[in-house]
Amino acid sequence: MIMMANDTALQFDAKTETVKPVQYDGELDTLLDLLDTDMIDTIRIDKQHIIFVDDEGFLKQLKTGFRVTHEKRAVQWAGSGLLTGDCYGSNAPVALSISDLEIEVLKFEYERE
Repeated sequence: MIMMANDTALQFDAKTETVKPVQYDGELDTLLDLLDTDMIDTIRIDKQHIIFVDDEGFLKQLKTGFRVTHEKRAVQWAGSGLLTGDCYGSNAPVALSISDLEIEVLKFEYERE
């Protein structure tokens, strides 16, 4: 396990289909820029970590997303995501490394109307 700095998060980038550490200052504007969206939702993966995601990823019919499994709990979303530490609603260090997570890039197909 790696404890990253308080201002570091893991970015799941749907455009490049990669996961990498990024600087995150806890500000909403920074979050919206990193996710390339204007509406966010959160997914809790354990007591200490959340993933911010594009709330409208499936509605926008984004074609790439991720499935993350941690301690036998799998979550998935369409679009990009940002995994951060959470301490009672405040930004906290990420106490996980990429190797602690099972990460899959997903490709979505939508039916045409």
